[in-house]
Amino acid sequence: MSARTLRIVRADPAGNVTLLVLSPVPASLRPGVAVELLRRLGGEQAGFLTEPRLGGEARLEMMGGEFCGNALRCLGALRARETRDGTHRLEISGAQRVLTVETGLPGGVVRGEMPLPDRMEIWNGLETAVFPGIVHALCRGGPREEAHARRLTAALSEHYGAPAAGVLYLREEDMTMIPAVYVRDTDTLYFENSCASGSAAAAALLARERGSSGEFCLHQPGGTITARAAVRSGRLENLTVEGPVVLGEVTEAEIDAEAVLV
Repeated sequence: MSARTLRIVRADPAGNVTLLVLSPVPASLRPGVAVELLRRLGGEQAGFLTEPRLGGEARLEMMGGEFCGNALRCLGALRARETRDGTHRLEISGAQRVLTVETGLPGGVVRGEMPLPDRMEIWNGLETAVFPGIVHALCRGGPREEAHARRLTAALSEHYGAPAAGVLYLREEDMTMIPAVYVRDTDTLYFENSCASGSAAAAALLARERGSSGEFCLHQPGGTITARAAVRSGRLENLTVEGPVVLGEVTEAEIDAEAVLV
């Protein structure tokens, strides 16, 4: 990949600004391209549109191969703009099956099906939800300093061999949550404005604790994400997250391959 122009859409799902790269980029260059685009254009993460592998209508590969529920919802909003359909079967890195995304809901809300965690357990005294492409730990109470988040997420990523890890600073009395997410391949840590997979993880852990299905409105710095966990006979059966997604127009950015490989 020599110097070339990339087509990009900037998407805003409750403040978790996501750059959707529509032009093809080789897998080996995606982490470097993502870091450079985020530096120049701003945002918290980047995903790359690729060919579906599992029978879905579109696929998104995240910058570090991680799973991201907000990026999945952004892809749904993009497909709705292109096709005007309301329901989409989509693929994203870190998920082993096609997931359903519903668009056209009131207020620009996009609802995304989340994969179920492989397991939920206690790690270093913290309730932890382990998804195929990301692991989240629930840390009750207010936010901590960046050093705490970086140390904890890096340790989580290493322990579980996960491409991404999050710590969810949850104050349960008013359901405010500040998510911090680390991506291993780009060595980036963001205190995100919102996190859909983190919201799903919190809902799954809280529903398991209560022993029943629940709807959790999680107030995050960039807005509120509603996560629903369906429990039947003591087992988690379904997870969804929803909230507004705002799509920008297609823009262009020129990237030099030599620069991103440095």
